[in-house]
Formats: sequence, structure tokens, C-alpha cells
Amino acid sequence: MLLHHNIAQMRAVRGARGNPLGVVSSIAGTLNFNLSAHFRITGTVCGFISACASSSHALGYAIDDLRLGRLNRAIVVGAEEMNADTLLPFAHMRALSNQADPRLASRPFDVERDGFVGAGGAVALVLEAPGTAKKRGRQGANGGCGWGQASDGFRIAASHPEGAGLRLAMERALADAGIPPSGIGYVSAHATSTPVGDSAEAIAIGQVFTTRGLRPPVGATKRADRAHAFPLGGDAGRVLRPFDRRRLHARQPAPRRRRPGMRGLELPRGTVAAAPGTILSNSSGFGGSNVCHVFAAPAQFTD
Repeated sequence: MLLHHNIAQMRAVRGARGNPLGVVSSIAGTLNFNLSAHFRITGTVCGFISACASSSHALGYAIDDLRLGRLNRAIVVGAEEMNADTLLPFAHMRALSNQADPRLASRPFDVERDGFVGAGGAVALVLEAPGTAKKRGRQGANGGCGWGQASDGFRIAASHPEGAGLRLAMERALADAGIPPSGIGYVSAHATSTPVGDSAEAIAIGQVFTTRGLRPPVGATKRADRAHAFPLGGDAGRVLRPFDRRRLHARQPAPRRRRPGMRGLELPRGTVAAAPGTILSNSSGFGGSNVCHVFAAPAQFTD
């Protein structure tokens, strides 16, 4: 949208003048360009464009680079500045909530959910290889122990109705972490509160957990924050808060009625005062991009 603004200004004066930094300030990689120049980063600098799964993809590939020894330390950043031009088109997709009362908007898994509330925001995580952290006498606060990704191969702007890609992403993340479904203590759902999206995710979670007789608590940061910051769909900065505070932030509404595919989900009605154990975090973006991360509780936060 900023690029469109710069072009419109240039056309208004028939190309006589324009913003010399109009391109690098408005294209998709502008965040990477600015951060690498500001912090004088000489290692890998790259970006990911997968809508609400962008930051999860960035986190996953950073973990892989650390595992492979390509990097000793990585800064993973997800950010987007919200404005009317970037938000309003979602209204025409009927993806935004029509509720005037913010307490009734953003109701994941509720049968009366009607969409999400858009928001801007940013999060930054610093990842280190275990050996790098030990050299400076520090122990990492949280541990990413596995991740997986899979595409729906279905539609551009709609989830697979049975959550096929997300189910596969969860299974791959669990396999990568070497943890069985029974080892998960909390599921941080993508949960945009859209009728189609929540239904597909509920089915996928059910296939991975409920069909095995497992019912881990399912929560969503979007409900707690009452908003959906698009590139932060995999915002580990918020997902990992339960580790630091030894609580499950699963502030869900009390669903009045649930669709059949959601009856097996454990949806806490308030904050649960319990250590989270191991967390599984989902994120899904346009084009059927599904990413899942598994985070293990570090020793200093476990009983």
C-alpha cells in the first residue's frame, strides 16, 4: 500500500519527482533491509511471505540454520504496521467481525464467531545455539524442539475443510521433536474466529489428539489479545509467556454451542494456574500455508 502511495505521488507530478527510497521502504523485504543495515548484520538476512504463517516460517528456518551450524545466533522478527488500506479489504472477504462490542468479537471456536479483529504489531526473538549461550554463561529461556510445515493444496483464501495440511504440519512437528501427542500439555491454536478456519483447525486438532483419547487444553493468543496481528500468527513471543509465568493463558469464551467437530476440544474458560509442560503452536496463512512448532519447557521452569 505504501508503494501505491509513492507511485500515486509520482504520477501526480508526471514523474518530475518522487521518494528516492520509495522502493526499499515499501516492498515486502523492507523490514529485513532496515534491520540488517541498522544492526550491521553480516550473516544471513532473509524474509518470508506466507501471510499469517510468516513469523512461524522465519522461526523454523532459523532453528534449522542453528541446528546445521550455519549460524550461532539469530534474530527472528515479525512485524506489520496496520492501516485502513491493509485492513479494510478483509471486510469484503467477510473475514472481519461485525461485533461492536469488543467482548463479543474474536471468539475462537464459538458457534457464533463471525470473524477476527485486525491489529498491527511486532515481536522479536533472539535465538542462540546451546553452545553459544553457554560460552557467555547464559541458559536459554525457552527451547524450540521441533517444527513442521505442510500445505493444504486446496484454495487461495480458505482452509482445507478437514484441516489436512495443518494436521500434517502438527504430525511433522511432533516427529521432528521426538514427542508423542500425549506429551503435549497445551495447544496454542491459530484460531482466527472465522467460521471456516476454526472449524478446519478443530478437526485437525481432533485428528491428532482427540481420536487418541487425548484432550490437552486449547487456547489462542488472539482471544487473549482480542486481535489478530497478521504476520504474528506464529508469534512465539506471546505463545511462550506461559513458560515464564507458569500459567496457561487460555482465556477462551464459554462456547454456547459447538459444532460437532469441536465437541472433543478442551477449551478452558479462564487462565489455568498450572505449568504448561510442552506447547504445540499452530499458524496458518493464505494459500494453505501451515506451520507448527513444539516448545519444550526448560528446566528452570519445570517442577
